[in-house]
Amino acid sequence: MPSLRNESLLLLAIAAAATTSCASPRQDAPAARDPASPAVAASPPAAASPAGAAPPAGAMPIAPPGPGEWATWSRAQKFAYMSTTFITEERKLFASWEPFRFHTLECQDCHGPGVRDGSFRMPNPDLTKLYPGADGFKELKAHEPELFDFMQKRLVPETARLLGVPDFSFKTHTGFSCYECHVRNP
Repeated sequence: MPSLRNESLLLLAIAAAATTSCASPRQDAPAARDPASPAVAASPPAAASPAGAAPPAGAMPIAPPGPGEWATWSRAQKFAYMSTTFITEERKLFASWEPFRFHTLECQDCHGPGVRDGSFRMPNPDLTKLYPGADGFKELKAHEPELFDFMQKRLVPETARLLGVPDFSFKTHTGFSCYECHVRNP
């Protein structure tokens, strides 16, 4: 079982998903699917958005964004997706690693104060701060090998896929990484 220090680390990818959820669309992003399409047309329930509540019973899953589409989705589209498909898939992933501890997973587990203020801002300063660079990751892997492997081999790649963004590449140091959710420890 991971230490309390690393409890926050487990939420890395989940929080990362929301990193760009409130950002404005990039000008260079590929065109999004037709907004009238059922895959992205859903909008958040008015009462759920500010509180970060679970989706209403019977809410239909929404297809993940294609490559580059996440940045073009509206805030309403992102909220609808995050509160249905995304959270459902992340719950399954976390529960597959630690079923008892992660039998529930809610927006605030990753977004922390961003849920309370409605910004859903990421990275989350309440999650464990990570020491950057090879030495920081070597230390984490040495002290928490199960956690490190879960996050690096399963959580980060799956979260990137769910967001339609590239997974982190150690070769180019680009793509979805730990720092989408976690703040760097200076």
